[in-house]
Amino acid sequence: MIGFIAILFGIFVFCCMIIVFRARGDQYDAVQRRLIKINNSTHTNFQHDEALSLPFFKRIMKLGIKPFMLKIRKGLTKNPNTKSVFNKFNNEKLKKSLYKAGLLLEAHEYQMIRILIIAGSGGIGYIFAVLSNQNLKNHLLFTFVGFYVAFAILRFHLSSKISKRNKAMEQQLPEVLDLLSVNVEAGLGFEQAIFHVTENLKGPLVDELTITYREMSMGRTKRDALVIFGERCDINEVKTFVGSIVQASELGISIKNVLRAQAAAMRQSRRNKIQEKAQKISIKILMPMVLFIFPVIFIILMGPAVVKIFEQFG
Repeated sequence: MIGFIAILFGIFVFCCMIIVFRARGDQYDAVQRRLIKINNSTHTNFQHDEALSLPFFKRIMKLGIKPFMLKIRKGLTKNPNTKSVFNKFNNEKLKKSLYKAGLLLEAHEYQMIRILIIAGSGGIGYIFAVLSNQNLKNHLLFTFVGFYVAFAILRFHLSSKISKRNKAMEQQLPEVLDLLSVNVEAGLGFEQAIFHVTENLKGPLVDELTITYREMSMGRTKRDALVIFGERCDINEVKTFVGSIVQASELGISIKNVLRAQAAAMRQSRRNKIQEKAQKISIKILMPMVLFIFPVIFIILMGPAVVKIFEQFG
């Protein structure tokens, strides 16, 4: 039992280290890629290992976690009784959530990582209860608290990743529309304008446009590719943009004017959202003022009077 708990604790610590050091590893990898590009410009014969050029998280997934997940997947799919469990792991809703969050994981891989983290957190709760000499009821309580805390944190992490990615796409949309409009006004076609945007900008919205451009290059119609693009992003502003472009193409309206109008509308919508947030600040700041500022003011104003009252009655 102690050995099983130690294994779960080690897996939990390993997953926590991946989460904590991922950002630092990505930053270090970006610097290394930049240095490699500079070095390649002066030494054309320089070759580097492709595995080392991958980001830190992808390297961990490729070298450590993914082979382990593949073994579990083979074991589940071989047995007919456990094949239904594997199919439940691959539900479409979770796949869409992972894609919207920008996580390069399969649904079953994410489910297995989540199970390992939750089990490790429960094991830590059980170990803490044992070390603090708690009774059996508290052992179960601490284990359940560990399970619940890990489950809640993972749910919050996935939803926060989705909201951050959607916010990033919303912020980048006016810039993308401006560049598309400039390229179309310069004489490029809509597909060539999208290619120019994907070559000069970076971000989640540009990644989605890159997929759309590849689909159109492989033979999918512009209408279908744009509709799928709007469904993948699942943002109202992007769906509005897609609808206007599709309608303009069907009615023969100039895409240049549509792009210019859409860019202006997106900037106005963004300005309205910022003004709405600014107007909410006065209400949100009321609670900190009541809790922290008003008591200090009352102490400064009423303090001397209270001291004098006590002196008079004392």
